[in-house]
Amino acid sequence: MELVREISIEEAFKKGFKFIDVRTKSEFEEFHIPGAYNVPLFSEEERRKISEVYYSKGEKEARLLALKLVGPKLYNIVSEVKEIKEREGRVVVYCWRGGMRSLAVSAICTLVGINVPRLIGGYREFRRYTLRRMEEILKDKKLIVVYGPTGSGKTRILRTLKEEGFPVIDLEGLAGHRGSVFGGIGLKQPSQKMFDSLLWLELERLKDSPVIVVEGESKRIGKLFIPEPFWKAMERGEKVSIEIPLEERIKISMEDYQVNKFSPDVYLKALERIRKILGDEKYQRIKKLIEEKNYPEAVRELMINYYDKLYKKSTPESVESLKAENFSQALSLLRERLKSKKF
Repeated sequence: MELVREISIEEAFKKGFKFIDVRTKSEFEEFHIPGAYNVPLFSEEERRKISEVYYSKGEKEARLLALKLVGPKLYNIVSEVKEIKEREGRVVVYCWRGGMRSLAVSAICTLVGINVPRLIGGYREFRRYTLRRMEEILKDKKLIVVYGPTGSGKTRILRTLKEEGFPVIDLEGLAGHRGSVFGGIGLKQPSQKMFDSLLWLELERLKDSPVIVVEGESKRIGKLFIPEPFWKAMERGEKVSIEIPLEERIKISMEDYQVNKFSPDVYLKALERIRKILGDEKYQRIKKLIEEKNYPEAVRELMINYYDKLYKKSTPESVESLKAENFSQALSLLRERLKSKKF
């Protein structure tokens, strides 16, 4: 009799299994399979103690300590797994590499009559799978990459189109960053592994669409990097640029960056990062405007002296321009452009 049944990541997705992550809460929060439940076998402190014993006294003593620590909690752990299984149907447990933690939970559940397999290779195998699937989906996929100077409303336009059913992937939304030196204010970024997983999930959602629409970004969004297969697809994609007047861009930036919501110190901290690029004279002028809370003029100065220059350097060649007077017109132009693709 097989005590613990093991299944591959491919089988788990094919048969609609729900995932139960038995790693610690902090491990789970850093990255996990999207949609997974967290039923930790150990607390952070317990895992630390087990690790210390492992390196000082060896594997046998570490396992005995693990048994001692987890023993009193087994009933609650198994009950929680049982509850999830009754609600979701098929479930599979995993840890980091398909090791002792998932083995222990799967074994004890099976012993009491709750059939819960464990995932072969754990989260590490899931990550390999997602990167492999990215390449497969993107191999023949056409991307339409939307560029435009800061404040042209690209993100807002694409999110509107996504709500209307267009095949859009919101990279900045997934990355928790607006993609500029001030882009992280008020936002929190996920880990690189979590970002990659969320991007993979979006690709699976759109795998049957002939085209995918994304915003033109640099390879790095805040602290995160766009995975290589996706970046290559963006490089070979069809590129369009939204162009609207400066005054409209200032207005949009004020709204999108929630200017006035935070104290001047928050903006000054970000401004310090580009001090050398601006030069002392321009830096001091913008700094004074921020301190005086004259944000429209500060945004204008930043666009003219920093963002627009950066955009010209970073924008690829062969970009078709969509010129509009305001946000609404730009939205309409891009919408009609996408409708012509007949997806």
